[in-house]
Amino acid sequence: MAPPHPNDDERRGSRARGWLLLPPTRVPWLLKDGTMEAAATLLPVVGPYLKDFFEYEASYDGQIAINWTGAHLEVPVFALAAYLFIIFYIPPVLKSPFKIRNYWAYWNLLLSLFSIIGTSRCVPALYRELSTNGFQSSVCKDPSEWYLNGPSGLWTTLFVFSKLPELIDTIFLVFQKKPIIFLHWFHHVTVLLYCWHAFTMRSATGLWFISMNFSVHSIMYGYYFFAIIGMKGIARKIAPSITTIQIAQMLVGTVVTAMSAYWHGQEGVSCKVDPANFKMGLGMYMSYFILFASLFYDKYIAKEPKNNEPKKNICGGDVTDKTDSAGLFHRDGSISPSKKDAKKSS
Repeated sequence: MAPPHPNDDERRGSRARGWLLLPPTRVPWLLKDGTMEAAATLLPVVGPYLKDFFEYEASYDGQIAINWTGAHLEVPVFALAAYLFIIFYIPPVLKSPFKIRNYWAYWNLLLSLFSIIGTSRCVPALYRELSTNGFQSSVCKDPSEWYLNGPSGLWTTLFVFSKLPELIDTIFLVFQKKPIIFLHWFHHVTVLLYCWHAFTMRSATGLWFISMNFSVHSIMYGYYFFAIIGMKGIARKIAPSITTIQIAQMLVGTVVTAMSAYWHGQEGVSCKVDPANFKMGLGMYMSYFILFASLFYDKYIAKEPKNNEPKKNICGGDVTDKTDSAGLFHRDGSISPSKKDAKKSS
């Protein structure tokens, strides 16, 4: 089938101009470069804005944001104080769940799209460093020399600051009166504190964690979106994979952190990591591994508890409840009970 002629959009009306068709002369460039800049040639209406954004990306200096986070260490503390207050003190005073399911779905879709773009900007930078200079360089080299500036620098900054609005994940659960397991809020609290500190200390390992997190969240938030809008068939099939890749992420994170700590302690080796930060990183990743592995075991391996058998608890919280880390799914993959379901069972 012959490709459409560039002038075909004239016959489709002004609404189609510049949106529906891609001139054949642009195709090789798009496929060859595979860069986001190609989007500007497809959308003339937003093209100028995209061009300005890409120019801003290319000239971005991450040190400016690092200076700001270092001068405002109180921001995550105050944010988490409000966050924990909402989690533990708001649910008892809520008489009925808010009807915000649609907004919840859109929120997860937005986070998935944000993570997809972040993945496209950070993973290539990590791959280039690995393929050019090797693993040690990717966990020890000063970020200002390879990923702190330009597109990867901008999306590194956006990643760190995104940990603040990601707290809204839990707010949606609270106001819908859904269960919030220990792993969920513990994860949000520790990730925000760790990322803020690591960014401020300009940790060399940062792009490893950011690339993995963006990649996992691209899938995870998309999974939540499909689950919330009722596409249970899709969600059920990928549910075990979500927890599996999260466990793999924790294993890789532990190895990366441990190796950076090892090289930091070697004489004659320069490794741009902060001792306090890699100690916190090891504790965080190892605890995540234990919690996610326990969750996976309870959800997909362990037998149903017998009558009157107490639930398992880890670290003082109900980690192995029959939901996933966002309180969405039960062991059989069904959506957590809605208000209508609750009435039927009462």
